[in-house]
Amino acid sequence: MASSPSLPASASADPPRAPARPSRRDGLDVLRAVAILAVLAFHAPSHARDALPGWVRSGFAHGWVGVDLFFVLSGYLIGRQVFGPEEPGGVGANLRVFWTKRWMRTLPLYFLVLAAYALKPWTFGTPFVGGGWHYALFLQNFTLPRDFEQSWSLCVEEHFYLLLPLAAFGLGGRRWPAFAWLLPAGLSLLLRFVVRATLPEGLEPSEAWVRLQWPTFQHLDGLCAGVFLAKTADTWRRWPTIPRALCGALGLAVVGAMLGAFGSRLDGPGGVWIISGLTVGFSGLLVAMESVQLPPLARGPVYQVSALSYGAYLWFGPVVRVFERRLLAAPPVLVLGAFLTVTLALSWVTYRAVEQPCLRLRDRLLARFTRAGQGVAPTTSG
Repeated sequence: MASSPSLPASASADPPRAPARPSRRDGLDVLRAVAILAVLAFHAPSHARDALPGWVRSGFAHGWVGVDLFFVLSGYLIGRQVFGPEEPGGVGANLRVFWTKRWMRTLPLYFLVLAAYALKPWTFGTPFVGGGWHYALFLQNFTLPRDFEQSWSLCVEEHFYLLLPLAAFGLGGRRWPAFAWLLPAGLSLLLRFVVRATLPEGLEPSEAWVRLQWPTFQHLDGLCAGVFLAKTADTWRRWPTIPRALCGALGLAVVGAMLGAFGSRLDGPGGVWIISGLTVGFSGLLVAMESVQLPPLARGPVYQVSALSYGAYLWFGPVVRVFERRLLAAPPVLVLGAFLTVTLALSWVTYRAVEQPCLRLRDRLLARFTRAGQGVAPTTSG
């Protein structure tokens, strides 16, 4: 289909502006804040965590599910971008805008934290265990990293950021039926079955679990479910409040059932199924929470934790190492509070010094792309 000619920038009534960022949704901020707090609880300093009452320790021990909640959220948010209005200029323009948005958001802070790990031998006198060039290419999730371990999930995300727009814009995936976006989730489930059946004997349970979940193509469930929700959003957003609330209640029930049934047996068959189950549960929760509006007093703190979640996820590793080495002689609640405060404070510093300047640069680049697109001379035929 032929596109209509573009007007030169000087001919428009208003100056071109960078594409507006989608308005924030309180419910998604709540889910993002819950996800990062769960992850921080799971990775909290061990000496403080072990001193807590048993029922609290049990809750902290399941905090790793925050990563799977992040995957569903991320798939939904980038799916909204993919299924939004296309950029003028065809496939190349759409790819350029997509990757500029994603990589200017994720790469600068990642490489800053990676540099901090690489400098550990000189700053802390400890080695960067397993470090190497593969960290720069986001391949460490295939090598089972022993340091900067949390970066395995960033590898999955970055690989997805690379493949998703190629499928959506290059292969016409925007026109595919919604269920097609769930097929990679089925592939991940199948691959986990295959890997589980071929694991060497005698592996530690923790090592068996990471071999099931860390490689990219074995953990596409949540991201693909999020894209599916973005593709079908025009349908479920019109649902009345009660059906959406029931989706959330069912989602929480599924998450609880998965953790109850398989949470202590992740190295066995449960590790194959639990990722799929958590994906279903968190998808239902997202449907319920997406339109939730918070009271004004709660909106600010939730937004702050949500905005700092990326930095907190990257920085918690070095922070917890310092806390565990110092073995602070203080009540566990105070140690955990200090750990949370220091992690969020460090995240706030790099949010202001690195993330926000890079987002402003991103907006300038996007505005430049918009001006270039509007300045294309019209094409005439015959």
